[in-house]
Amino acid sequence: MNEKILEPVLFVGEKVFNFISKVIFCGWCIWNHICYMPRLIWESKEAKNTLKNGGNILIANHTSHKDGSFLPHVLGIDKTAVLVTRKWYDKKGINLFFKALNYIPINLEETDTEWEEKAKAALEKGMNVLIFPEGKLSPDGMLQEFLPGFLILARHTGARVIPLAVSGGYQMLKRETVKIGNPIDFDASQKGRPSVILKKGAEICKDTIKNMME
Repeated sequence: MNEKILEPVLFVGEKVFNFISKVIFCGWCIWNHICYMPRLIWESKEAKNTLKNGGNILIANHTSHKDGSFLPHVLGIDKTAVLVTRKWYDKKGINLFFKALNYIPINLEETDTEWEEKAKAALEKGMNVLIFPEGKLSPDGMLQEFLPGFLILARHTGARVIPLAVSGGYQMLKRETVKIGNPIDFDASQKGRPSVILKKGAEICKDTIKNMME
């Protein structure tokens, strides 16, 4: 087929698939809403207004694969970009949906800077970027060590970090609760050795979410 003909066909096909993906995701969100009856608890008006204004880094505990679709649903599908590990992003069958929706792949097994550029672009558009700092599911619901990547992003962009605490265990017809805290008061750009500052900041953020979960 002539390339000049093929190009617009592929373009239209991509647009149609993206639309269908969003419709399917919206259906999934409605199902989530019915099954888990989400409840949002805001620590203050500041937390609510800051999140709604966009351009923030959201960090949350991670106990289920459902977190990655449930949280964008309750926080705003078109306003939330989500980091997902490369091994999940590349899985056959769901890869096309990840590409069509607001998901950003990150490779945790080797040096990866591409995710940060995409996250920066999302923040510049006024989107919130959701990151699970543990980098994996918690096997027992207890918080694991926080990787400092989200603070590197905060350091390079000046974006505020908002903590989220998710609880409920995704039990059918029982409320899943999301607590949204105030922006964490930590200057990731302060002077000093970056590794020490980022480690300290990660611990502060972890403790903040831990306290929200209690």
